[in-house]
Amino acid sequence: MSLKPDHQTETTTDRNTQPGLSPAEQVRLALKPGLMGEYLQQLPGLEPEGNQNNRRLPCRILYMKIEPGDYCIVLYELGPRLVVGHLQWKNKLHHEVGYWLPEVGMRVYPYPLDPWLPSMTQALDPQVIAKALTQSIPELSSEAKRILRVEITPQRYRPGKRLTLRLDLNLKDNQTGEFETLTLYAKVYHNLAKARAVFEEMKVLADSPAVKSGRIILAETAGYIDELSIVLQKPVAGIPLENMIGSMDGPIAVGDPRAFDGTLLAASALAALHTSGVTTHRQRPIADELVRFHKRAARIASINPELGAQLSEVASILHEGLERLDSWGAEISLTHGDCKPSQFLISDAGVALLDFDHCGMADPANDVGTFLATLRQLAIRQSLKSHGRDPASARSAWLLTLENHFLDDYCTASQRDDGFRKRAAWYEAVALVRKALRGFGRSPFSPLPGALAAEAWNCLPDLNPSGIDTSTGARRQV
Repeated sequence: MSLKPDHQTETTTDRNTQPGLSPAEQVRLALKPGLMGEYLQQLPGLEPEGNQNNRRLPCRILYMKIEPGDYCIVLYELGPRLVVGHLQWKNKLHHEVGYWLPEVGMRVYPYPLDPWLPSMTQALDPQVIAKALTQSIPELSSEAKRILRVEITPQRYRPGKRLTLRLDLNLKDNQTGEFETLTLYAKVYHNLAKARAVFEEMKVLADSPAVKSGRIILAETAGYIDELSIVLQKPVAGIPLENMIGSMDGPIAVGDPRAFDGTLLAASALAALHTSGVTTHRQRPIADELVRFHKRAARIASINPELGAQLSEVASILHEGLERLDSWGAEISLTHGDCKPSQFLISDAGVALLDFDHCGMADPANDVGTFLATLRQLAIRQSLKSHGRDPASARSAWLLTLENHFLDDYCTASQRDDGFRKRAAWYEAVALVRKALRGFGRSPFSPLPGALAAEAWNCLPDLNPSGIDTSTGARRQV
C-alpha cells in the first residue's frame, strides 16, 4: 500500500477518483473494517505499539454518512484511535491535509485532525480551553475564581459537524482560598454562524415565560467562545425519556409503564415551547425540504434504483399534500427541529428539552410528527430484527398506543383541533422519509430505509393512491 502525506501535491483526478473503482465499489471497500484496518494501521502514528508490526489492530465502524454523487464520510475506531475517512466524488478541492489511500480513493484524517472543524484541536487543549473559559465566564473573568486544572472528555463526535466535550474544572476561590469543582459541556460547531445562532436562541428562550414558569427546563448557557465556535452549557439532571421507553429488545412484549407518564410530561413541555412566543431568524420551510428529498432520492437511485424510486414516489405524494396544509390550519412557531424521546430529560423538577441545534420557525406539527416517527422507527427496527415474530407485533402495538397517547396529550396541552392531527400525520410521513434518507446515508445496504419509506404510506390515508401497496411502498400492478 502507498500513502501520500499532506505535503505531497496531487492532481484533482488523483484526489477524487480511483481507476477501476465505481463509487459503489469504493463504498463497499470503505465499509470493510478488516480491510480498512490493514490500510489504516500503516499510517504514521497509528501503527501497533512496540515491535508488533505484524499484529492487526481491531477496526470497527462507529459512524458513516453518504451523499451519493457527492461524498461519503466514515469514522473508524482503530485500536485506541479514531480515524476519519473521506470519499469525494464531486470535482471539489480537498483540504491539503491528512493522507491519501489510492487503493480506496480515500483521504484519511487521524483524529483530532478534521479540516471541517478547524477549532477542534484547540478545543481539546486544556491550556487553550482554560484561557478561553477565563475570558468567557463572568465569575472567572472577574478573577474571583481561578482555574487550576481542566479535564476534557469527548462525549460525541460527528465528523465535519460537531464535537461535544465534557469539561471538569478544578477551581480555587481567590478570596476564601476554598477549592471547588465545576462541570460544563462544550459544543464545538463547524459553522460560526450556527454556533452564534444557537447561543442567542437559547438565551432568548431562557427569558421566556415558558421557561421561567418551569413548563420547560433548559440547559443553562454558561458562555460562548467566539474564536473556537463553542457554546458552553451547564449540566441538567434527569432520566432520558428514551430510557423510559426502553430499547424493546428480546422477548419483551411491552415497554416500561413509566413511558406513558414521561410522554405526557414531554407533550406538555413541547406545547409550552411552541406557544412560548419566541422567534428566530432561522426558517425551516417544509417545501424546501421536499425539494431536497427529490434530489437525494435521485442520487440514491444511482446506487440502489429500487429504493431511490420508492423514496421519489412517496416524496411526490408528500409534495401533492402541501396544498392541503393550509386547509388543515397550518401555522408557524418556534420549533425544536429534531424532536425525539432522547431530547427529553424527566426529573422531579420537570422536563428538560435538549439540543437546539436545529431549531427554527416552522409548523409545530413538524416536531410532533418527528416524535411520532421516532416511535414508529423503533417498532420497525425491532420488527426487522425479530423477523415479524409475535413479541415484535406486540411491541409495535404498544408503541402505536404510545404514539396516540403522546398526540392526545399534546393536543390537550396546546388546545389543538382535528386539523392539527391531520398535519401531524402528514409530518410523521415526512419524518419517516427523512429518517429513511438518513438511514441510507448511515447504512446504505440496510433494509431499514426501505421499510421506513414503506411505512410513510400508512400515515397518508387521505393521500395514498389506490395503486400503492402500503406494505412495500411500491405501486401495485393492476
